[in-house]
Amino acid sequence: MKRSFLLFFLTACALGIAIYAGARHNPFHYDDRHSIQYNPHIRSLENLPRFFTDLHTFSSDSRGTMFRPLVLITLALNYALGGQDVEGYRWANLFLHVLCSTLLFALLRRLGAGGPASWAVGLLFLVHPIHSEPVNYISSRSDLLVSCFYAGGLLLALQGRWGGSCAAYVFGLLSKEVAITLPLAAALFQGWSRVRRQWRPYALLGLVGLGYVALIAANQFLASSLAKAPRGLGEQVLTQLKAYVYYLWLFCMPVRLSVEHPFLVSSGLEAAPLLAALFLGSLGFWAARRPGLLLSGGLGFFAVALLPASLVPLNILVSERRMYLASAGLCAAGAWLWQHSGRGRWPASVTLGLLFALMCLSRNQVWASEASLWEEAVARGPQMFRPRANLALAYKHQGREEEALAQLQAALRLKPDYADAWAELGNLRHDRGDWQGAEEAYRKAIEYNPALEGAYYNLGNVAQGRGEWEAAIAYYQEALGRNPRYAEARNNLGQAYEAVGRLEEAVAEYRKALADDPDLPQAWFNLGAALERQGEGSQARDAYQRAQQLLLADPEYPENSQYREFARRARAGFLRLGGE
Repeated sequence: MKRSFLLFFLTACALGIAIYAGARHNPFHYDDRHSIQYNPHIRSLENLPRFFTDLHTFSSDSRGTMFRPLVLITLALNYALGGQDVEGYRWANLFLHVLCSTLLFALLRRLGAGGPASWAVGLLFLVHPIHSEPVNYISSRSDLLVSCFYAGGLLLALQGRWGGSCAAYVFGLLSKEVAITLPLAAALFQGWSRVRRQWRPYALLGLVGLGYVALIAANQFLASSLAKAPRGLGEQVLTQLKAYVYYLWLFCMPVRLSVEHPFLVSSGLEAAPLLAALFLGSLGFWAARRPGLLLSGGLGFFAVALLPASLVPLNILVSERRMYLASAGLCAAGAWLWQHSGRGRWPASVTLGLLFALMCLSRNQVWASEASLWEEAVARGPQMFRPRANLALAYKHQGREEEALAQLQAALRLKPDYADAWAELGNLRHDRGDWQGAEEAYRKAIEYNPALEGAYYNLGNVAQGRGEWEAAIAYYQEALGRNPRYAEARNNLGQAYEAVGRLEEAVAEYRKALADDPDLPQAWFNLGAALERQGEGSQARDAYQRAQQLLLADPEYPENSQYREFARRARAGFLRLGGE
């Protein structure tokens, strides 16, 4: 078993590298910006203990509170090894994907699938195009990490190694909350009669699960998650009944993949949820009458793994990454089907594997830029408002302002109260010199979401541009009141203090900004200039030097004229104060 396990792992490594090596430089996307690129908390390994106590370390956005400390640890290690070079993060995601495929292979062998079926299905899991999102989307590492611990814990439970299974369960819970269902999945594959005879290990796992629930209740993660629920439980259940069928179709026919699928909420008595319930019930009844656990256990695993997301309302109704763990259950059912197929199963498996690999290569091209990613999502679902807003942001980064404006206007026609789109519209107007229009858009954003600290920050920038320093100070303080670790707002507050002659307070704000984000070059430059004014030549020189180093290392430096100007001025200050 160990020999075949190692051989499968090496084969999966080679195949994974062949498929995804060309995607290693694909950029950060979507939530990667606030959780990785602009997240100051992952930039120092000294913050590792805080990952277990402070929900705000998950993101630079105060709204992005999560309790996933092991995910943050892996991101911090990535940053320590390679900074913001996306290649290291993607190799780590690919390694986790290969490991998940290998653990699935071992699970199938344990469940009696046999060597050929385990090889065929394990490699199909590796190359399935629906799994290209977790490899390309760095923030989906939570799905990869929890799946590794979940599969490992399940395998250990089936082997009767309950101590190791319990440890894997704990690590899974610290990666993503979907791990809470692991004891139920183990019971599905072991059978309820055996569970009744060996109830003590399940009682231990149950206590661990209860301890986790108590922990996330105590640290407010549970309450904050429920408070952000975008719909009621009734609508959620009806909608997710359809989603189960949609996921089944998507797994079998992965031809219209997208970062955000066009899927609508169901409410009240509608035909679609009722038909979905009838179909799922019929499928479960048919599977339960088949011998062995591969089919019934696999389909049960699929249902159980999706259960948390089916009961807890989330903004995005369906997503490919959410299906990553659940698809392992469909693979187990696929192993049953493979064993009951005729002689043509190997040619069919090889053909399907090659087709899937080509589809993965095609998906890599879609993920190669933000514009191509969201253009596809808009094409797939023109009635969806969020992809249009994200496409607008991608166009803005490319300098395609008119196209960005058109997409934002379309998003706001679809959802007039979309606060984030109003904020982006304000940014676009501000960049074009339309300060009045920008201010109106920012105020709209605050009207629809008073907790949006970025809108207060941007109103401060508008006031600063007009020379209204006291108003700017008030807006920056509003932003910091909502997010005390908002380093950019604190840096700009320091600039406003300087403008009204409050130099010592400005220096204090710059230092606080750098305590929250040590890699913020503007704060280092402003600190250097303020210290130079105070006559602190040595400290000012060091601050100028640090600002220049950070700017030169920024991937945007070659294309960003503002960064180049800051670097030139930082260099001049460094030389002026005796640097060499």
